[in-house]
Amino acid sequence: MKLNSLLCVFFLLIIVINQSNGQQYHATHGSPYAGAVSIFNNPASSVNSLYKWDLNLFSLQTTLTTNNLSLNNFSYLHPGNTTLSIKEGSNNYFAHQNLDFNFFNFLYKPDEKHAFTIGLRGRTYNHNKSSPMYASDTITSGYSFLRANRSTAFLDGFSTHTAWVELNLNYSQVLFETDRTRLTGGITLNIAKALSGYSLKLNRVSFKEYTIGTDTGYLFTNGGIEYSYTNNYDLTTASTAKDVLKNSRSGLGLNLGLEYLIYDEASTDNNAHTPTNYNWKLGFSIMDLGKNKFNNSPYTGNFYNPIPNINNAVVTRKLTNIKSIPELKDSLKTFFNNYDSLSNTFSISRPTRIIFNVDKNLGNHFAVNGQLNINLYSTSNYRKLLTRETNLITITPRWETITWGLYIPVQYNTQGQLWVGAAIKLGPLTMGLHNIRWLKTIHSINGGGYILLSIHPFNRTKVLSRFDCPE
Repeated sequence: MKLNSLLCVFFLLIIVINQSNGQQYHATHGSPYAGAVSIFNNPASSVNSLYKWDLNLFSLQTTLTTNNLSLNNFSYLHPGNTTLSIKEGSNNYFAHQNLDFNFFNFLYKPDEKHAFTIGLRGRTYNHNKSSPMYASDTITSGYSFLRANRSTAFLDGFSTHTAWVELNLNYSQVLFETDRTRLTGGITLNIAKALSGYSLKLNRVSFKEYTIGTDTGYLFTNGGIEYSYTNNYDLTTASTAKDVLKNSRSGLGLNLGLEYLIYDEASTDNNAHTPTNYNWKLGFSIMDLGKNKFNNSPYTGNFYNPIPNINNAVVTRKLTNIKSIPELKDSLKTFFNNYDSLSNTFSISRPTRIIFNVDKNLGNHFAVNGQLNINLYSTSNYRKLLTRETNLITITPRWETITWGLYIPVQYNTQGQLWVGAAIKLGPLTMGLHNIRWLKTIHSINGGGYILLSIHPFNRTKVLSRFDCPE
């Protein structure tokens, strides 16, 4: 790997999305047909599922939000012609992404008051952010980047990544029930393996321009760089998946939830309350309590206070042709007066958040769902290793039966972006986009989508007759 400039490399890390940023299966929020995947939003919802059993064979979701970046010449038929365009000018840059892949999530209700769910998930979160700096498509080297930013007070930013696999063990039950109300509670225990994680920080790096004859250069005057990464990255190419799992640290996570259903009429023998005939459904959940802990590589460190007379030409020469992280560390030590070793372990917090959910049953298979997502952590704090969800407020009107469904989620995210999405259910398959602008062309990078494949008891009439529900 050739590195022309430390700052150029970091800048690219900030603005280029990690292809690996979730909980945004909007079609399932509040739905009695959601089945096993409902616990991703509220652990108490599984006992309110219509199905006695449900198997989500797999589901995949990704969300990406960024600014000042766009795609040019994109075509679904010729995606190789696509180029990344950077908005010219002095801007701060961010790119947040999450992705999750779920497989074999199984829900079972032994009766109408208890439910159990078990399943596997793979998840990753990526957060990149910079302080205001000048960028354009014409910047091709570290020198041109520094020249364009010679009036910038300092350069600051971070990149954080974490990925893990988890086994979800969920239990939910009815806590309290009257003729017109029902309160359920649920808990999900996450048994996790932290597979991948890194943190890269650029700490208030400043520089000044100097001229010698006709030559112009840039001297670094202050600031530093710090990076951590799991020692899984140091494993050899001959290492197996078993080696990675063995070298990864285990951890526990916790999700807690309550769901409160309100019915219009008191329950009688001829008018039993069912998962589909509620009037209002109110949900509260606390999701992803916990951290991912990693064994730190010995090749990480904190480097600060540049050595006098370290200029861009010296940096470029010493970083050219570096082929390994140990070589990078040795070179960085020659740029700075101070170097600190990092601790043997580091942690990245999971996207802990509080979710409020309101679902209104309008009748005739129509409903509308509203959700508020409150992150307990903010990635705007450069000095802590945190992750978060990007969804903030989502309103999802839906028309849905056991076989068919149409969903129109409208969301306003934490980055101030308004997206209008769409999803459909075709029997066991549900597919959706977070931003329907992607149907025409992907110019704005912002958006994402999801797909779910689930199976239920094969006799549809039998499922409905358990509650005497009309189709």
